[in-house]
Amino acid sequence: MPEHGILLFNLGGPDSLRAVEPFLRNLFSDPDIFRVPLGRWGQRPLAWAIAKLRARAVARHYAHIGGRSPLPEWTARQAELLERKLRAHLDGRVYIGMRYWHPLIEEAVQAALADGVRALTLVPLYPQFSFTTTGSSLNEFRRVWQRLGSPSIPVTTIRSYPDHPLYVRAVCERIEEAVRRHGLQENPSWGLIFSAHGLPVRFIEDGDPYLDETRRSVAAVLTYLRTQSEHRHIYADVPAVLAFQSRVGPVRWLEPSTVDVVKQFARQGIYRLVLVPISFVSDHIETLYELGHEVREIAQAHGIRTFALVEALNDSETFAEALTAIILDALTHEA
Repeated sequence: MPEHGILLFNLGGPDSLRAVEPFLRNLFSDPDIFRVPLGRWGQRPLAWAIAKLRARAVARHYAHIGGRSPLPEWTARQAELLERKLRAHLDGRVYIGMRYWHPLIEEAVQAALADGVRALTLVPLYPQFSFTTTGSSLNEFRRVWQRLGSPSIPVTTIRSYPDHPLYVRAVCERIEEAVRRHGLQENPSWGLIFSAHGLPVRFIEDGDPYLDETRRSVAAVLTYLRTQSEHRHIYADVPAVLAFQSRVGPVRWLEPSTVDVVKQFARQGIYRLVLVPISFVSDHIETLYELGHEVREIAQAHGIRTFALVEALNDSETFAEALTAIILDALTHEA
């Protein structure tokens, strides 16, 4: 019986092509992301209609990357690494709660309670807080917790960690791996694009801290690269831009878009690019297909000769150490 339960929140992803449409239904049914005039009465039928309309095209994208999302597998690996590192500090077990596909948050909470945990810590696998990601998962957790009778065990909530030193180091390690792999250490003529998941501007106007926290992440990563990297001399001169991807629908989104920045670098005569998926800790359709296929094709069409897509944190030992340190620090302050 574990003393402590650690619940990792993540987006989830379809585990087969048949799961694409129900996954999309769950996604578009989330009122924290998609707000409709008729409220919850109109949400469900609209979600079903949009999911059916988009499922075939999205399934083709998943077929391009192996017929399923790799995100659940990477999340399971992150949970395994985290549990192993926590073992030296506490008697705990790590549970995975996905927002839109199995294992769902409710399944994770039920598993933790069935194991008899005496305390629970909620940990988002979103380094930067947004109402649409961590906020949505926390809202779902509260609904589940209430349905289960609000068990009388302490719950510690971690909101975000956009510039935690170990998280920053983990991102920098991935960047430097890509730079070495493409032989850019001694070539100053390249650009660095931090690509974050986009967000409609209205969320930021309503007080969502996502943009500010994403900027903090980028600033911390650049500071590390320019002061602590073995090759810090090259990072001092490399132009770096924060951009946003994954726009959907006719609303104002955060700018600039990743595609526009790629084209801008090409116009400036910078034909070698390193793309960093800054808001994603696991590779999935938005890194492997959107960046790795769609944006890559656009880049090549505009003369980009080196398109170095940085691997997400995935099985990074340093990222597991970051999560361990963040959790232990939160529990220390709760004590």
